[in-house]
Amino acid sequence: MDFTIESKEFKNPQNDSSHKIRRPKCIATNPTVATIVAKAVTVSKLENNELTAVGKYGFALAGDVKLNYYQLLLYGSKNSVLVNLVITKDFKYNVNENNTVRFVSKESWHLEFSNTNDSVDFNSHLAFVLWKINGFKELFWFDLYYTSRNENAAILGSVVEIIYVANTIQGKTIGPEVSNNIEDNRYLKVNVNQEGWERSLLGVNDNTQRIVFIPVAEMGAWKILTNGRQCLCLTVTVKNVYEIKENVINNFPESISQEPLNSAPKNDSTLIQAKEIVEDNLTVEAVAAPKVCIESLYKEFENLKIDNIRTNERLTKLEALVKEKPNKKENSSELKKSMKTLYKNIAREFPVDQTFSGSEIQTKIQNIFHNTLMCSNQSHSNND
Repeated sequence: MDFTIESKEFKNPQNDSSHKIRRPKCIATNPTVATIVAKAVTVSKLENNELTAVGKYGFALAGDVKLNYYQLLLYGSKNSVLVNLVITKDFKYNVNENNTVRFVSKESWHLEFSNTNDSVDFNSHLAFVLWKINGFKELFWFDLYYTSRNENAAILGSVVEIIYVANTIQGKTIGPEVSNNIEDNRYLKVNVNQEGWERSLLGVNDNTQRIVFIPVAEMGAWKILTNGRQCLCLTVTVKNVYEIKENVINNFPESISQEPLNSAPKNDSTLIQAKEIVEDNLTVEAVAAPKVCIESLYKEFENLKIDNIRTNERLTKLEALVKEKPNKKENSSELKKSMKTLYKNIAREFPVDQTFSGSEIQTKIQNIFHNTLMCSNQSHSNND
């Protein structure tokens, strides 16, 4: 079936929702609408609480990126248009199990994509459009695909292991990839908190694919991947979800909770180590963090250099000062000043009488290096 879209189909949208959707006030002139993404879908609609098959149609997202104006079109091969509506902040679109989605115009439409790649691709583009329409400034997340919802869903306090790809946001488009852990053979472990970008992982199950748009104000440790003013897009695949249960923490052998941090491999945690040695009939999802002090952070510094290219670049610049000849007083002074600030921040953030989790250490260290080196670079620029 031919799903070629004629431009005239987008020019006069007939919004057939139960209430009239008006064109956004910012659209002073007719937008130049172009297709962003189009896929083939199997269409059904809900009638009398039962799904009625409609057939195979094209499903397209189109718009004018400069004017932030977008339309959604469900159409046939011979100008048979089922839906043509303008997307607004009030538009509701639900991603359901496997490759199905649902949205409401005049009818309740149920669509099934031909495959998972089509589903993820279309939903990714639509998610970005919805985030832009809502103003860029809020943390925004959107499911791309999931197999089913079950009891093992992430809640506050859960630990979620993910594979991710990070892209910067440049203007009104998604920019280049700046980081991923696809080939690391280790997952990124995230504690789902009420504050910060981590709350975007609430509700995920194993194998959930979700896209997260992080504004500058909530960037946290991810800021090191940007220029300090860019937002970030994370495309996440969930590998494991663990629920923290305090009543089982005391069941761990003392040797686990007291294992030195600097003996752990990259991105590892006592969480998985504990699960491997606990009896099969005991459910364990978390373990208390080991004690650390300043002296035990060296390995973390080395891991950060390996984990992140941008971090490595900044650390290399700092290390280059050490290699300069002693008679260069300016460089020596700058090095001493940077290191003094750096270690003062570390001592303040990591009191020796407190304990910290691996993720807390990573986040704090990344922020310390970013802030210290950014200040150093700005000072150096001003002197120049």
